[in-house]
Amino acid sequence: MRRFYLTMLTMLMSAAALWGEAQTGVLTGTISGKEKYAAGKNSYLMDGYEVNVAYKVVMGAPVCTANMTWTRHNSYAVKSKKVAYAQLAEYPDLKARYDLITPKSVECTYTIMFYSENSKAYIASAKTKTVLTLLEKAGATVSPSIPENLSWKESFTDVVIGQQDAKKPGVVIPNAALEEFFKSSRITSGKLDPKASGFAYIGSIQRIFREATRIDLVNTSVTVKWNDEDYNFISEEYGKRKLAESYMAKKDTLNAVKTYTSNRKREIPVSVNAPFFWRTTSVPYEVCLDAISTGDELYAQQKWDEALPFYQKAAKSDEKFAYPANRVAKIQKYMENKSNRNVRDLELIFVEGTGGMKSFYMGKTEVTQRQWMRVMHTNPSKFGMRGNGDAPVENVTWEEALEFVKRLSAETGMKFRLPRADEWMYAAKGGKMAINTQFSGSDNLSDVAWCAYNSEEKTHKVGEKTPNELGIFDMTGNVSEWVADSYDKDNRYVKGGSWSDDAANCVMTADEKRSPKYKSGNIGFRVCQDE
Repeated sequence: MRRFYLTMLTMLMSAAALWGEAQTGVLTGTISGKEKYAAGKNSYLMDGYEVNVAYKVVMGAPVCTANMTWTRHNSYAVKSKKVAYAQLAEYPDLKARYDLITPKSVECTYTIMFYSENSKAYIASAKTKTVLTLLEKAGATVSPSIPENLSWKESFTDVVIGQQDAKKPGVVIPNAALEEFFKSSRITSGKLDPKASGFAYIGSIQRIFREATRIDLVNTSVTVKWNDEDYNFISEEYGKRKLAESYMAKKDTLNAVKTYTSNRKREIPVSVNAPFFWRTTSVPYEVCLDAISTGDELYAQQKWDEALPFYQKAAKSDEKFAYPANRVAKIQKYMENKSNRNVRDLELIFVEGTGGMKSFYMGKTEVTQRQWMRVMHTNPSKFGMRGNGDAPVENVTWEEALEFVKRLSAETGMKFRLPRADEWMYAAKGGKMAINTQFSGSDNLSDVAWCAYNSEEKTHKVGEKTPNELGIFDMTGNVSEWVADSYDKDNRYVKGGSWSDDAANCVMTADEKRSPKYKSGNIGFRVCQDE
């Protein structure tokens, strides 16, 4: 019996050692298969497919990135009209459009099995779904990565925590050591109730997500939707051309023209080689296809911004051509996401440079306790959680602030850092909109700062006082802020004054010097980014 307890203790200690560390890696899973079409129904182009999903926890919340690659058949049958790729050899524009047909959307539903290398078992399962739009053409393997922010409660259902078998997800296999660990880690085991408190539900799945070393996707289902107009254009255009050509072979020009032009839903495709091209305002299809070809070459090289104008040109020339319009939408979505510097509730303000000062982004507020906890999974603050963790984090060393920046950068893929002292001063004064004031945003200290005169000897929720000219809060007061610069070989600068300081120590020109290992309840920090 003693040996059993020692073995269990060893397992728990090793699990705690592994699981106690924050995991910032990506959990990836794959769904693959072949699309099947029922007899007598539409038979679209997709043959085989592979969907790759990647999950990551960023600032305490789940983020998913997904993409799909697929292969195609060399024929389709939509609305009882069958067309083979080989038939289109004589019509380069139709052949090109066939190559560029893409799914309208793909919905994947599946169960995630969370595997722990430490316990050598699946420790949880959850059902979810991923919807992909703006997909790539058949055979394409390059695509811009566009992460999607998820919600713990809305994105994951039927969450079951406990040892399980991949063949029977949701059925818990008794494991005393694992259950004991769940209890010690405040992880709720069994099937989670989505109506339960935030920590019981979100906290439990968040920890499982963070501690899992791998995921496998089971009970998968893939539903593909298409834009039938992409197929109808090719089918109807091919049929009209062949019929018109049969009349032309009989030298029946009247019926040939009538057949090709009657009852058309779309504008007639025009070629630069057509004799009537110069008498029409239509854009020749060669212009559209050449623009797409150039766009695709740049797209394959991941030169998204250079490819964009070529797709825009093609989309403008044929508004019913789905492919170039989808490329435009996808690149714009990617560029919008890339240019967004905010991460969840961590917002940054653009500070335009002037003279020798380069432009940069400065945190709108000091880093809060909630933001710190999402990244570091601890709360060192002397004043504890108040207002849902919206008070600034404090009691952190300069070295710990750098570690937060390092981990935040790793989670987000963005390059965060501490501001330099000159950047801090420039932003505190209001940048290009600077006015001559003693404190950041005003000469009245109480308007802009929590200080020794009004703080009641504690920190307060960030953003409650009046911001400065740039819209940045608490550059004066609440907590003093670490900056990147060294004061001397043994100390770092601290700027801004805090809840415990009087007016003399809160003026923007005041400097403190502290050891990088020093911490107190009146020193925090804010983050910064290069332009």
